[in-house]
Order: sequence, then C-alpha cells, then structure tokens
Amino acid sequence: MKISIKSLFTFFTATTLCQITLSDVSVHAAGTLPTIEQVQALQQFLLRKTTTLPSDMDYDWNHDDCYNVTDLCLMKQALLSANTGTVFSVSNSTELQQALHTVVAGDTILLQPGTYESSEYGAKAALFSSSQAGTADQPITIKSADPEQPAVLKGTDDSKGIVLYLTGDYWNIEGIVCSNAQKGIVLDHSNYTYLKNVEVYETGQEGIHLRDGSSYCVIDGANVHDTGLTNATYGEGVYIGSAKTTTGYAYNCDYNVVKNCTLGPNTTAECVDIKEYTTGNRIENCTLYGGGMTETDSFIDIKGNETTVQNNICDSQGNTTITDAFQVHCQVEGWGCDNMISNNTVSFAGTTEYIVRCWSGTSCTVQKNLRIPESEDAMYRAYNGSTMTILEDSQ
Repeated sequence: MKISIKSLFTFFTATTLCQITLSDVSVHAAGTLPTIEQVQALQQFLLRKTTTLPSDMDYDWNHDDCYNVTDLCLMKQALLSANTGTVFSVSNSTELQQALHTVVAGDTILLQPGTYESSEYGAKAALFSSSQAGTADQPITIKSADPEQPAVLKGTDDSKGIVLYLTGDYWNIEGIVCSNAQKGIVLDHSNYTYLKNVEVYETGQEGIHLRDGSSYCVIDGANVHDTGLTNATYGEGVYIGSAKTTTGYAYNCDYNVVKNCTLGPNTTAECVDIKEYTTGNRIENCTLYGGGMTETDSFIDIKGNETTVQNNICDSQGNTTITDAFQVHCQVEGWGCDNMISNNTVSFAGTTEYIVRCWSGTSCTVQKNLRIPESEDAMYRAYNGSTMTILEDSQ
C-alpha cells in the first residue's frame, strides 16, 4: 500500500490534537530520523485512534514532556529533509581519518565492527578529529554499523591526546567506544551536537569535555568510567566549561543536557563538573557511582548559574571520601546562583554526609531529595552568605 507523506500531515483542530503527558505513556528513545510508519503512528495516537505508541523511538521531539502537533510537524520536517548525503563505510583508522576530513552536512560515517587505533596526533593532539560542520536539517553522523558490536576508537598512551575531537556544529555521535588517551571526547565550539550511547573509559584525565563555548549539546545514555588514570585530579566523567584560570577558551558552555547516563565507577574526580560562567545546564535521570573517587568529595560540583540537577541516583558504593552529593561553589562573583536540585536519591556510606552543600555567594533551591540512610540532620548545609530555599523536603 502506498502512503502519501502529504496525507499524513493535515492540521487538525486543537480540541482533537490534545496534549498527552509523558507520564501516560512509556517512551523509549531510539534514532534521530523517523520513518513514515512512525509519523503515522504518532498521528493515529494524537487522533486517539490508538492508545499506545510503538516503543521504537522518543516521540517527544521538542522536549516539552508531552506529545502534540508540534512533535508531529518536527517529525515531518526531519523526514522530508532526511539525510541525502554520502555514507562513508569505514573499516580501518586510515579510512576513518579520511572520512572525518571529507564529510559535509548530511553525510554519515558508518564504522564497521573493530578497533580503530592510532598514535598519530593532530590538532590539539587529537587522534581522530574533524572541523567539518553539519546543519540543523542535515547533521553529520558518525556511528557504529552494528550497535551490538560497537566500534572502538583508541590511542596507545593514556597520558596523551584526545580520542575524538570535533569543532563543528550539528554532529550526531552514536554507539561508539573511546579509550586509551588523555581525554575521550572533546567538543570545542561545537553547538547542537548529540552524543548517544557512547562509552568512554581508560582515560588519563576526563572522559567527555564540552569546552570552548560548546552549547545546546546533549549527552544521552553515555557510559563513562575508569577515568583519571594518569592525573586523578582531572578525572571527571563529564566536564562542562573551563575553569577561570584557563585561557584560550570561551567559557560560556550553556544549555547542555546530560541525561540517562551511567557515570562511574572509578571516575577519580567528580562524575560531573560544571564550571563557572556556564548557564542553564541540566543533569537528569543519570546513575552516578562513587566507587574509586579519590580526588573529590562530591558526585557533582556546580559553579555555574541556573543549573538543574534532577531525578538522578547516586551510590557512594561505601566510599567515605564523599562528603556531599552535590556542592555549589562561587568561584567568580555572581556565579553559582539560581540552581535547582530536586528528586534525587543518594546512598551514602554514613549518616553525616549532606545531599547539598552551598558555599558563600551561591543560591540554590532544593526539593524532594531522598537520603539513604535517612538522617534529618544531614540533608542540606548552607554557609553564611549563601541562600538555600527548601520547597519541600523528602524527610
């Protein structure tokens, strides 16, 4: 049976296309490009001709926690502007390097199963790098051909270089593994890049770094562990922005999302470090493990503004080095403010660690956080000069 794309996108009345919250449906994210059948399924769902959606993708395309005609239109746009570029199927490091420097908007690099090892260091000492850029309608994609056998990109020395280094906008990085270099994945001034189901491990310093102004990026479903092997102080799982003492990089890495990730164990520094001068970053629905942390005393360190930390599960794994789940610091006057920490569950080794600790010059709102084991005296700590607003305590 032939299906006309045009016939799928008639606009319906607002009363017919009512909004349905995500709590009513089970959502399973997959891929970034819809099929005609998926578009048709959402249309039938909005028309209430069916009560369920296939669990083959995330249908909330505008990320507003409901399904509506906006999602339908965005899916239509994506379908009609589907990548028509070249597919570069690569099976060795040389082919991968060539493809990274050749791709243009709309192209896909398809990594066949195997190990892509390199000891040749390019820009920023990167083993695999690209300065090419995609567009909103035509991103550049690099992904494993077989998600069950993900391609492994690796170096030969965990004290040197970056495994994958990108400086262009609109990349999709899906289902690849990066290991055995100083840093795993670094984005410099790369906006709207989407990292999906990547694994990063055995790095000398941080696993994933959003740097030099990289904004509106998403890290979804990443698994980062065993970092900081050669310099434990810099062994963060995910690092957003740059410290005020760092020069040569733009500081404003804003409105990035880290979600559905597993961070740790054996990230020697914080699972997530959010630096000063950053705004609007979100850490949500992640599982954070504290085993192996040696150079930090918290799962997440917040120094930016308007950061949201919500719906995460933190397990100290008996590590007594951890004194707080989330710390809010003021490194620069006016920063470390207006942050929100809510609906997190934290398991500590003892009864004296705090869920949230705020230092002077910061402000934070907390709500519905759960501490295990329970301890009413060790939920929140705000020092003089800080402002903590407790909307609703979980105790």
